[in-house]
Amino acid sequence: MSNLEMLVRRRIEEERAKGTSPERITQLVQELFNSMDAAQANAPHAVSRDRNS
Repeated sequence: MSNLEMLVRRRIEEERAKGTSPERITQLVQELFNSMDAAQANAPHAVSRDRNS
C-alpha cells in the first residue's frame, strides 16, 4: 500500500470515528487530492545534472 493510500485511509477512519457524514468525508478526501494537485503544480521541476561535469 502506498503512503498516499495509507494517508487517505487513516483520514477516513479518523473522520468516521468522529461521526462525520459520508458526504463530508468524500468532500474532505476531494479537498485533500485537490491540495496535492495544486502543490505539485507549484513545485519546481527537478533538473537533471550531468555527472561528468
